[in-house]
Amino acid sequence: MKKILTLLILLFIILSCEKKEDNFSDEMIEKLVIHNEINDLPPPNSFLDLYVLTDNNEIMSTDNYSLYKLYNAYYYKNFKNFKEFLEEVLNQNHVIEKRFFKHKFYLNSFKLNRNIEKKYSEIGFDEFLKKYSEKTASNRTKLKKTIINENEYLTVVYLLYKNKYDISRDCYIGNDYIIKREDYFNPSK
Repeated sequence: MKKILTLLILLFIILSCEKKEDNFSDEMIEKLVIHNEINDLPPPNSFLDLYVLTDNNEIMSTDNYSLYKLYNAYYYKNFKNFKEFLEEVLNQNHVIEKRFFKHKFYLNSFKLNRNIEKKYSEIGFDEFLKKYSEKTASNRTKLKKTIINENEYLTVVYLLYKNKYDISRDCYIGNDYIIKREDYFNPSK
């Protein structure tokens, strides 16, 4: 009995010490950090949608430039620097107070669509990705928007985001391309 108890405790310690894989690597976070703070200009990666949790159980779609402005206005005392703030918000699901989001700080606020969440949990991510994507003639992966209702779109995109896929929008032809996050940050691979 003593050996079994010791083994169970050891197994619990090993499993609890495993570090959850971050959604954004240190290199990605570094690329998202605002380097041109003096000129107050948006950096090249400011077109990437980022999602943060809010204290009213919503998800906020934003970008790194808006998060930088939010950090400077309200969170600079709570974090050593903007990089630490990004790491907490993007990788540790640090909850942002919704009252701090002014019009200039966010794009969309939404709650997850329960039907899409249920479908996702039933079929798993790989099947989810297959269901909501298709290949184009140029062999790019495109979001299959024809099967997504308006109130489902943000949930589908968010679930892709949580699984390290991002959306690149082609406003000219109206396609949303699905890109692995590592390919987005390292396009030469």
